[in-house]
Amino acid sequence: MYNLGPFLKEWGSRFRYYQLAISIFDKTRQDFYFGHYHMEENDMNKTESQVPSEVDKLREVADVSKQANERLKAGDTNAAKELFLKAYEMDDTNPYVLVGLGDIARKEKEFRRAITYYEKVIEREAYNVFALRGIGIAYRGLEEYDKAIEYWEQYIDLNEEDYLVLTRLGDSCKKLGQYQKAEKYYLKALGSSEGDKYIYLGLGDLYYKMDEADKAIEFCDKLLAIDDKFINILTMVGNLYRRKREFINALPYYERALKQDPKNIYATFGVGDCRRGQGDIEGAIEWWEKIVAIDPKNLNTLARLGDAHLKAGNNTKAKKFYERATAIADHKYAYMGLAKIYRLEGNHEDAVKIYKQLLGREGMKEDRVLKELYETKQELRAQEGGEKKEE
Repeated sequence: MYNLGPFLKEWGSRFRYYQLAISIFDKTRQDFYFGHYHMEENDMNKTESQVPSEVDKLREVADVSKQANERLKAGDTNAAKELFLKAYEMDDTNPYVLVGLGDIARKEKEFRRAITYYEKVIEREAYNVFALRGIGIAYRGLEEYDKAIEYWEQYIDLNEEDYLVLTRLGDSCKKLGQYQKAEKYYLKALGSSEGDKYIYLGLGDLYYKMDEADKAIEFCDKLLAIDDKFINILTMVGNLYRRKREFINALPYYERALKQDPKNIYATFGVGDCRRGQGDIEGAIEWWEKIVAIDPKNLNTLARLGDAHLKAGNNTKAKKFYERATAIADHKYAYMGLAKIYRLEGNHEDAVKIYKQLLGREGMKEDRVLKELYETKQELRAQEGGEKKEE
């Protein structure tokens, strides 16, 4: 009789549930004994090797699957796929084979196909951690984050120490705006793997979105201590300090980003805005002009340059930048600046038209627009009264 103990123990360890291995062993042993001791009389002379054996089939499927997995680990996806398909032809219900085919489909970005394989496993074995993990990744690939969360939460119930899946759960919850759940999963991941840079990245970005600047800076700094190549994190920390009007703390982060990418628009803009915040208008103009030299249609920078020149008393240059912005798009802040220029030029009628158009615009401070409109109308009346006196 075949000694199935070592084989099934290896099979069970690969799936992390020895109970499955034991149940297969018991069923196979029973089937074998039943077939062996209940043969018809004319079959009694057959040797044991001639009896159709489910054990042989299981062994062959396992051997082919093992080869496929080795090829997959080695990065030879095509060879792995051929071997898994060969095993699938022998046994289209084998969970190891189905998971393997699902994993390959994921690598090929065929997420729907991957899901069909994983679902076949989960229908029979709702506790199969490999299928639950894989189907979650597939749904994430489809950007169906709610489904990814559903399966990963089942997975975490069985394997709560997997910090990679916990981090992905945090990422998915964050994408859906479920910030409290995201925080819970990130912190659980941190408890399982202190020092993982992607957990720090997730928490830093989460707290940035939650407007918790100090916590965001704390975790971003932990990430940057491990790997300072994250330019977007350097600019993000710079932005956080800039929001707090701590310009002297913001500048080093922008400078570190610019060392890696001298043409980085976000860092360049940040330096310019820090200069403005420090009262160095000419310095701000110098930095912002670097941006429009790279990106002539950068609307926000064109509007900011208009504001800076207006503050510096260079009305002609200010008007030029506002007009460049409004010629490209309906930029509300550029129009606000242009209305100020019109007022300074005595063109109150066009200024009034702009302010009326800006009323009710999303993101505009209504009271500010109303104040500017009121003052412009007063100036217009005074201008008209002065013209009548001259007549």
